[in-house]
Amino acid sequence: MEKQQIEELKQLLWRLENEIRETKDSLRKINKSIDQYDKYTYLKTS
Repeated sequence: MEKQQIEELKQLLWRLENEIRETKDSLRKINKSIDQYDKYTYLKTS
């Protein structure tokens, strides 16, 4: 493999890692929001 190809792969992997991290953070926030809504609904109907 050429050095340029290795660098391109490193950049691609770095971007993928960041995108995965951002996606995980977003999913955690969505999950937290759903949990809060569920608690509110449970309290409201109880």
